Amino acid sequence: MYSIKAVAQATGLTVETLRAWERRYSVVVPQRDPTGRRMYRPEDVVRLRRLREATERGHPISRLAPLSEDGLVRLLTDAPTRAAAASNAFVERILEAAQQFHVAACEQAVTLAIAMLPTRDLVDEVLSPLLREVGERWHRGELSIGQERLVTTCVRRHLGLVLDTYDRGARKQGIVFATLPGERHELGLLMSAVMCANRGFKCHCLGADLPGAEIARFTHEVSASVVALSVVMQESVDEVPLQLRELAAGLGPEVLIWIGGAASSLLPRHLLPHNCAIVGDQAELGRRLDLLHAA
Repeated sequence: MYSIKAVAQATGLTVETLRAWERRYSVVVPQRDPTGRRMYRPEDVVRLRRLREATERGHPISRLAPLSEDGLVRLLTDAPTRAAAASNAFVERILEAAQQFHVAACEQAVTLAIAMLPTRDLVDEVLSPLLREVGERWHRGELSIGQERLVTTCVRRHLGLVLDTYDRGARKQGIVFATLPGERHELGLLMSAVMCANRGFKCHCLGADLPGAEIARFTHEVSASVVALSVVMQESVDEVPLQLRELAAGLGPEVLIWIGGAASSLLPRHLLPHNCAIVGDQAELGRRLDLLHAA
């Protein structure tokens, strides 16, 4: 049997959300210990994790609550296939608009993707493959610089709008997003910020190419718990450990440093400060966010 705090940590749901779901929809029925505290069975935890995953894909809890366990499993199994087909259509539509320099069509497709898809699908199935394909086509000479900028500028602007929307309801710990000197790629960082903001974390996006001292100063001013950095350029990897040590010294041991990006796996782990962690993918980011909130 598990306490409500343990269930919150295991599922990534807040205690408040658990109580609300039980009160309004009876998604699970916990037992009570002799002192009256809620106690949950292992199967309750499994069901709550599935419900959380389904809500993150855009399904309202009011429609999920009546489903049996088999119904939830079928929903979660079938959903990725349908979502992938819709996501591929968005990617192709945006690329076609860029090829023809149709700014309005590009804007409309990005807006529709944001409106219709859950945040995780938007990032993993549309924006990430879109930006990767844009970069590859540019390198092959199939897209001009102007066409590449048309897409990236549109995506950057709309990610900013999404962050502004989430910011109004942010109640969890603060996270500062930035890149170190010499690193100018920030779109992946913005997408990670949207994932964090979607889960209620206060996100501060400083942009690219910032001195560590300025990142540390801003982090202290806003009392953030984490600094999230992106390392994409392989040619700058050798300089990053020293930059990280300087940043960590300015932050102090109580602030965590999370590092992602295409070149982050190349960083020598033994040279990183003790409060640094390489975050390899969105799943690991989600786990770290759960632990951060539980702490």
